[in-house]
Amino acid sequence: MAISLSGLTAGMGDVYSGLLSGSSSSSANSFLGTSTLLSDYASIKNGSYGKMLQSYYSKLLSDDSDDTSTSTTKAGKDAMTSSAANTLYKSASALENLNYSEDNIDKLYDSVSAFVKDYNSMIKSASNSSVGSVASQANILNDTTYSNYKLLVKAGITMNADRTLSINEDTFKKANMSTLKTLFKGNSSYASRVSAKASQIYRYANSGSSMNYSYSSNGTYSALNTPTSINSLL
Repeated sequence: MAISLSGLTAGMGDVYSGLLSGSSSSSANSFLGTSTLLSDYASIKNGSYGKMLQSYYSKLLSDDSDDTSTSTTKAGKDAMTSSAANTLYKSASALENLNYSEDNIDKLYDSVSAFVKDYNSMIKSASNSSVGSVASQANILNDTTYSNYKLLVKAGITMNADRTLSINEDTFKKANMSTLKTLFKGNSSYASRVSAKASQIYRYANSGSSMNYSYSSNGTYSALNTPTSINSLL
């Protein structure tokens, strides 16, 4: 079946008339849709559409890489407090294993006096430390001492306004031996808790920071590292 050239021309004329006619909204929408498809096809063909997608996904990947960041608490090492804490740790630990008897009272007084001196040196240094964790631990140590204040007074040891300690020799030597044992002998004593706290202060002062954290975009965080214990640093 043959189609005449005049018939084909007339058919095409009807198509163009339908596309260009402003009398019908449906015809106009059809024309706009056709125009959009042709435009998209041209973009794909010449490569501009692919470049646009590449740019878009590159930005997404860049944004995702920023979701997790590391925030490090930085501060210089506190050598002075580190040394003072090391000394206190040793003198406090030594008190735990002494012979607590009337016959050894002079040796006990000398050892506790040395402990008080070392305590004062460290509490002063730690209280003024630029390392936040060191100052915080000094506050906890002060609270520990205060919680034992009544027993300490019975042993001739008092707390001063600047958080240091003072010891009275006469009162100490007249103290009940059970009071001295409770304060200074064994793993559950006040001296044992001081040595543990001195260990913490030592490692924070030596590391120069309390903790490093990894922060994510949703506000959660996790610890990346902790300071080394005193036993591996002494």
